[in-house]
Amino acid sequence: MKKIIINDTTLRDGEQTAGIVFGVDEKLLIAKMLDEIGVDEIEAGIPVMGGAEKLAIKKINGLGLNAKIVGWNRAKPEDIYASLDIGLKFIHISIPVSQIHMEYKLKKDFQYIKNRLIDILRILNKEGVKYSVGGEDSSRAAEGTIIEIIKIAKEEGAYKYRYSDTVGMLNPLKTFENIKKITSLFKGIIIEIHTHNDFGMASANSVAALAAGADSLSGSISGIGERAGNCALEEVIAYLNFIENKKIKFDFIKAKNLAKFISKITKRPIPVYKPIFGKNIFYHEAGIHTDGILKNPINYEAYPPEYAGTKRKLLIGKHSGSAAIKYKLNKMGLQMNNEDAKNILDIVKAESVKLKRCLTDKEIESIYNDYNNRYITGI
Repeated sequence: MKKIIINDTTLRDGEQTAGIVFGVDEKLLIAKMLDEIGVDEIEAGIPVMGGAEKLAIKKINGLGLNAKIVGWNRAKPEDIYASLDIGLKFIHISIPVSQIHMEYKLKKDFQYIKNRLIDILRILNKEGVKYSVGGEDSSRAAEGTIIEIIKIAKEEGAYKYRYSDTVGMLNPLKTFENIKKITSLFKGIIIEIHTHNDFGMASANSVAALAAGADSLSGSISGIGERAGNCALEEVIAYLNFIENKKIKFDFIKAKNLAKFISKITKRPIPVYKPIFGKNIFYHEAGIHTDGILKNPINYEAYPPEYAGTKRKLLIGKHSGSAAIKYKLNKMGLQMNNEDAKNILDIVKAESVKLKRCLTDKEIESIYNDYNNRYITGI
């Protein structure tokens, strides 16, 4: 398998989540953690914003990390000079390519867009920096428009083109079709997929794009980003690593620690059901499932919990079966015959319904002791 480039945009698109602000020291720590995780490129922010943003990017660029530090820019001279001013050697240029954005946002025609892009890229060529071009709203752009933009980018010397599903309106089949066409037409320039999650398909669309020949994946930790968020890097990479056996370098335990740190400083809890990072994704309660897990975890787990730095937990509650209650009692050093175990399970289920939750080990032990005293020892 060819190497997939991992471009992390947590510090740029992730921070653009409404209401999220990273301080300078927080951005530095996040960048260091991303580097330890193993990402190839860190999109550190938008230098033209100035102030603390520009300072943070400058400091990140001076850390000497293994990952390439990239500044995000509009196709405007003031943007790229702000990036050059702090010594960035990797610069990303974003330019609208859909008719919607050209007509309603920029109020310019396509010829203007092409001329502006060429002018900006030629400035960058004179400065001797490496740069990528991002087609904003690529998923709603005409095929011919994208082809022309990529052709310009490649001819001027861009090392990468970012295909952006800016409003998250693609589906995996369409993504595959679009990216397959582009990768069949262009060699010698990296094609990157950048998806948003407005319809819950950012990760699936990214997997489809990589299957169609895209070379690079852009996303954020936990999928944080504008509106419904970005592609969650850990979801796509976990699928490729654990299911397709691609062996992409990515430290999931460190990534989970970073997700927890971001959750803490933004005061936005990680949903318990969140793929890869969720607290409950290896918790089992239903009787059929726990019975299958006890026989062999592969029955109901797509990959071992240790891969993502978590642990399996069998819960006892309303939906539990006899295998689970016997397993739980045995772990407590309590041996029960089948009839007594069933009776205890009935009591446990009734208590779970009453409390509207699963029971703790202490509560289960208390039920056992009460049952034992009443029906077995006769106390």
